[in-house]
Amino acid sequence: MAVVTVSREVGSYGDEISALVAQKLSYELVGHEQIQALAQGCDADFQKACAAFDREVMPSSFWERLFFGNPAYTALFQSLTFDLASRGNVVLVGRGSQFALTGIPGVLKVRIVAPKDLRIKRIQRKKGVSVEEALAVVERYGAQRRALIDTVYHQETTDWSRYDLILNTAVFGPEDGADVVCEAARKIASFDREDRRRTLANLAFAKRIESAIKKQIATSDYRDVLAKVEAGGKVTLEGFVQDKLGKGKAEEIAREIEGVSQVVNNIRTTELSF
Repeated sequence: MAVVTVSREVGSYGDEISALVAQKLSYELVGHEQIQALAQGCDADFQKACAAFDREVMPSSFWERLFFGNPAYTALFQSLTFDLASRGNVVLVGRGSQFALTGIPGVLKVRIVAPKDLRIKRIQRKKGVSVEEALAVVERYGAQRRALIDTVYHQETTDWSRYDLILNTAVFGPEDGADVVCEAARKIASFDREDRRRTLANLAFAKRIESAIKKQIATSDYRDVLAKVEAGGKVTLEGFVQDKLGKGKAEEIAREIEGVSQVVNNIRTTELSF
């Protein structure tokens, strides 16, 4: 069976369709309870960041946003997504899961949209508010979700090449829209579930290792540290750190993580020698 990710515009019936898809396929609908449960195994700072990640809301202050975009926490957000997807038969709603799961076979990535004026009318009816208030809801939540994805994944939700299916609910209501998504999910559900589970579990573990390293060693998009996990707990470290001390520290951190049996350290240094 497939993993379904749903990215949606505010007022597009994305939440309603996600729930119906899960019901029709007998899949698990992943909500905040599952994310919070996984976060409980992490440190207190991450649990706070996870609360914002769960609500799809960017923290308001500059320092909170800087913390939220920390590479160590970005890796943990990705690890959460891999962990949840590894269960199989799940519908993952929002939080950039389509970006984390890029290239993973058996994943259907859906974007649900609708014209802005129609979405405003739906919010009006649902909340019993004025046009101006509904417009504010659409714009505020839309901006917050875009900011979240930009900070965590450095991606745009409007990059249509990231999706397998784009559903316009000006044409499809929730019931028919869910049927379209279910049919698409069935078409790609032939991928071996156990093979995908192992792949995702290894990716989740690798991201936890990366996060542990990045909490103690400075990295960036241009000087990053990446981990690859193979069967039996063999870990290969790649990327760049500033000096040999950092390279040794990264290996030490990885070796101390439960489940790691061997570390191959291919990290290179950027220090200058004279």
